[in-house]
Amino acid sequence: MRVPRFLRFAAPAILVAGFLACKGSDTTTGTGSLANVTINGPSSATSGQSITLDLAATAVGVNNVQNGMVTVAVPSPFVVNSVDASSGTSATFSSGAVTWTLGTLDANSQSTLHVNVTETLPAGSAAQSTTFHATLTGNGINAGDAVADATVQLNP
Repeated sequence: MRVPRFLRFAAPAILVAGFLACKGSDTTTGTGSLANVTINGPSSATSGQSITLDLAATAVGVNNVQNGMVTVAVPSPFVVNSVDASSGTSATFSSGAVTWTLGTLDANSQSTLHVNVTETLPAGSAAQSTTFHATLTGNGINAGDAVADATVQLNP
C-alpha cells in the first residue's frame, strides 16, 4: 500500500505544531479526567514590571464540571494587582493565592482568567526562577488530575 506523499510530511508537521502549542505551560491532565487547566505567561520579567498570566479551564467531553474551582499559588516576591475572570465565574486573591470559582463548567466549554502580578526583587539580588502552580478541582476530578505550572525567570 502506498502512502500519499502529503501524509508523510503532514504527520510530522502536526506533531511539531502540537509540541510548540504547549510553550510556557507544563500541563498535566489525568487519564479520563473531566477537565484540564492551563496557565501561560512570559518566560521572563524584569523586577518592578507587571506581567499577566492567562489561565484556561476546559471541560473535556460530554460531561459538565460541577463545583469547579481553580487555585493558583502565587510565589514570592509576586504580588497580585488584579484578576479578570470570564463572565459567569469569579476570582478573588489574597497573599500568595488566587481562587477562581467556576461553578458549573459546561461540557466542551472553556472559561478564562487573567491575573496581573508585579514582582520586586531586593536591591542587589541575583536573577531567580519562580513557578506559578494552578490546580483545578470539582466533582469527579481526582486530586492531581488537572494541574499546570508556568515558570518565570525574574531579572533584576
